[in-house]
Amino acid sequence: MFAVEETLRPRSRKAEELVPSRYALRVGEIDVLVISDGVLPLPAATLATNAAPADLSAWLDDRLLAPDVYTWPLNAVVVRSGGRTILVDAGIGGADPGFRAGQLARRMEAAGIDLASVTDVVLTHMHMDHVGGLLAEGLKDRLRPDVPIHMAAAEVEFWASPDFSRNTFGGMSDVLHATATRFLHAYRGQLRLFDTRHEVAQGVGGGRPRRDLQLDHSCNFLRHKNLNWN
Repeated sequence: MFAVEETLRPRSRKAEELVPSRYALRVGEIDVLVISDGVLPLPAATLATNAAPADLSAWLDDRLLAPDVYTWPLNAVVVRSGGRTILVDAGIGGADPGFRAGQLARRMEAAGIDLASVTDVVLTHMHMDHVGGLLAEGLKDRLRPDVPIHMAAAEVEFWASPDFSRNTFGGMSDVLHATATRFLHAYRGQLRLFDTRHEVAQGVGGGRPRRDLQLDHSCNFLRHKNLNWN
């Protein structure tokens, strides 16, 4: 179980962070630990591209945010249920040294989680800030080499020939596609694809993602006594 008090106690007196970047909760009988991979600075112009610039500027100002850069928090989730330890999403990895992210492996270790104990990986979708950690040293080389990776078949289908005609992702389309291609090349043999409902462990499951929600990074929803992703 992930004890709340343990998530608040640094593992070492030399801990780099004064406040651990994680928190624990229980959903019914399921233990959940949310871990920060860091933050991703994005040009504010990539947000609400169909909004008037003045409206976007006012929205950012109301929240005391900078007018030109939006700092996007990245999280992963570790779930324990039915004797399984499940990593939901894997962070951005070492995609760019300018990103203040890619901290997942170190922060999982600080939380006392042995990466070799992870029995399953679930990917909500294949954006680089969700699969990049599986391509980076520190996480990739410490997970079990045969760990199953659960993901909707619709994701693989989309990224085989992505259509960005309705959204250019702020000019990041090529990077997103390249990362998805690298991931599929590295892990295709470990994928456990599903089309509709899928349960990884007792009370932990999800379904086919809705494409219009693909840009919503709040991918993990806690519902009643079960844990679902969309």
